[in-house]
Amino acid sequence: MDEPTIVPLPVVTRTKLRSTQILTSLSQIVSELLQNSLDAGARQIDIGVDCEEWICWVRDDGSGMSKGGMDILGKGLEAGRYGTSKAYAPDSLDDLSTFGFRGEALASCADICCLEIASRTARSRQTWSIIVKGSKTLYDGPAIRWRRESPGTTVCIRDAFYNLPVRRLSHPVPARTLDAIRREIAAFALVFPHVSFTLENTHTVKDEKDMLLRIPKTTSMLTTFRHLYGRALAQHVDEIDETSGELRLEGFISLDGAHSKASQFLYVNRHPITFCELHHAIESRFASSSFAKHALDEAGETSLRSTTRRSPRKAEKKPVYVLKLTVPSQQIDNCLEPAKAAVHFRNKGSVVSFLSSTIQAFLARHGFSPSNVVDRGSPAPRKRRKYDFEDDSGYAEPETISRQVSRELSPLPLYTREKTEELVWTDPLSGQIYVVDARTGNSYRQSEPPPVASDGVTPFGRQGRTLSRQKAGGVEKSAMPEWIQEALEANDIYTVAENKIPFLTHIPALDPDAAEQTHHHGCHAPTKFADYLRTGQPYADATAASSRRFQKSDLRNAQVINQVDCKFIACLIDDSSGAEGPAAGRTVILIDQHAADERVRVERFLKELCLGYLANVAAGEDEDEGSLFRLRELSPPVPILLSRHEERRLRDPAIRRAFRCWGVHFVDITEPTCGAESGVDAGSTSGYSQVFVRCIPEVVGDKLLLDDELRDFVKGFLAKAETDPSFAQQRCTALDGYPAEGDEDDEFRWLRALRRCPQQLLDLVNSKACRGAIMFNDTLTHTQCENLVENLSQTAFPFQCAHGRPSLVPLINLGKEDARHRRVCRWSSFG
Repeated sequence: MDEPTIVPLPVVTRTKLRSTQILTSLSQIVSELLQNSLDAGARQIDIGVDCEEWICWVRDDGSGMSKGGMDILGKGLEAGRYGTSKAYAPDSLDDLSTFGFRGEALASCADICCLEIASRTARSRQTWSIIVKGSKTLYDGPAIRWRRESPGTTVCIRDAFYNLPVRRLSHPVPARTLDAIRREIAAFALVFPHVSFTLENTHTVKDEKDMLLRIPKTTSMLTTFRHLYGRALAQHVDEIDETSGELRLEGFISLDGAHSKASQFLYVNRHPITFCELHHAIESRFASSSFAKHALDEAGETSLRSTTRRSPRKAEKKPVYVLKLTVPSQQIDNCLEPAKAAVHFRNKGSVVSFLSSTIQAFLARHGFSPSNVVDRGSPAPRKRRKYDFEDDSGYAEPETISRQVSRELSPLPLYTREKTEELVWTDPLSGQIYVVDARTGNSYRQSEPPPVASDGVTPFGRQGRTLSRQKAGGVEKSAMPEWIQEALEANDIYTVAENKIPFLTHIPALDPDAAEQTHHHGCHAPTKFADYLRTGQPYADATAASSRRFQKSDLRNAQVINQVDCKFIACLIDDSSGAEGPAAGRTVILIDQHAADERVRVERFLKELCLGYLANVAAGEDEDEGSLFRLRELSPPVPILLSRHEERRLRDPAIRRAFRCWGVHFVDITEPTCGAESGVDAGSTSGYSQVFVRCIPEVVGDKLLLDDELRDFVKGFLAKAETDPSFAQQRCTALDGYPAEGDEDDEFRWLRALRRCPQQLLDLVNSKACRGAIMFNDTLTHTQCENLVENLSQTAFPFQCAHGRPSLVPLINLGKEDARHRRVCRWSSFG
């Protein structure tokens, strides 16, 4: 057999491989052309897209291209590649000042598209044009269609990916492509505020009013951000301009939190970058602060920091920022991939440290960081005491409070004896010197030795004990002062109102041999019911059912014994499978009555919600909206306040369809209700728009109408759709194979839609199920206990509540019933 030989790839193959790697989608093509326009010094960039026809064009007023430059591109294949007006000397490639320098974007377009360029320079009176397709020149001469009266360039792409049918089939749908292009333009507009941008969908545009995006020239990144997203997310901001050596960080961070990370923009040398360690450093700083809980809410101009505790169900706020990091070009490498969105640093540690310290300083300035606490040698930060110092407006600045606290505490002379553990404090009145534990606050006089219990345990210190303990008769007791003991005994308030919880001693196995073996090994100490429930673990005894797996069939066959302490239901489960081993036989279990009823209720609510969703998805757009979902008609419709950007997202038919699938219907939204799309003044508006909800799902209707739950649900849904473009599309597309054959007979078919249920709806359903369930100390009859256990056995997940807490715990294994050693037990007296 002949030895294999290595031969060079054909030129056509080489160029196609390069082109398909550089240009991956229609949005990537627009991005490359947009960057070329910015490198040409353009101040006005207009973009048109027709996703259905695979067409896009970019028009700018930059420096233009000469006819000689276009002739180089017209040579095709490799001869036309690597031609650029931004060429650098080999020794200066580490000092790049433009987005591109390799001359591959246009050549790649000529390989996989029909490329038309019409350009005019300041020295030329003629607009020259060239048309190239498949690296073959189709026309080269004076422009006919894209004539220009001033310098600039127009690049038009037609029939994109015509020779890559697989790329077309896997390409995102037009709505998602337009959204990606819109986000790409917005990202560059923020870092180039002196450039104006427009975007239009040429497939549907009829007038300038129909433009998808119009961004005017502004004076700063903040003004551009407010034009794009309104003032809702940038009402209160802290503008950043910090330097450290050759590093510089510019931009702003908002004090107003957002529901998603879609409003976070980080640039390195004006390049938008993908998620990397720099983003992680920012996230880590915000995560270790109180920003997520105490960020200002979107409530208009009068928004102040709330003094009430945020509900644990409320979504934590995400930071909003636009930051531009400038690093010397020789210190970074952003040529890792064609999009130039990934970077490597020569000294990554210094860059991350600089960024982290800037974020930490911002958090400290606005009271979100524990670094504001006055350090007096304590090894751990203490909680700052709250003082009410207000200015004329009634609002106390965090730094003002910090200064007042410092002046208030300064007269107390604290001297550090041991930095890591103890402090020395002198009482200004008595003159006595005390040693204070820095962590717990416990103290003793310096002239006296620290008290030590008889067992050698220090009454305070790292163990966190506040009262000394001593052993009397082998039993550890608290050495409580007599006057405290007498006060507690004399005060009826401290009397325990509940009866003592019954407890079981160890029950030996019924087999005499097993009983004798247990006797030799000793019996376990009495164990209370609360011990099992506190740990959530099964009974840790040799005869316990610790290794047994319970099934729903066990619950269906369970014998209800009685209610215990008005909190639990004791049941006897008999293993009828005939299994052998220590886990076989009869087992006593305790069922948490609240968790059990909560599980029954949450599945009933979710079933109604998910079945309505499945029916809506299967019906499509033609079905009557109200016939597939149990809806609550709101009359009059309920208004909710959204940011202008969110309202614009809600006008997307796909987003509204996704809401309808879950039973939320809006009054028709046709035109923006707040702010114009053109002009700089649009950014100075309040940035809010009012929309009206006319229908909501009945199952969570009461919950949605409480406080701001409806607004938070809509905002959370839109935030998820913003960060995950496929989120809304998944809810607009029918489930694969639904309804499946025989699916109607499956009682748990609703579980198929559960993974697509918005998290906000799940939280509301869980809350409703929890609040309305049977509570502790609710007395149940024997029949009610049986009904509850039966309903629990019919659920899909009977062994945990809606919040994940176990609904039952095995108590003890009684072994197999033996007719020779049968014992009579009065279960009615149990509990």
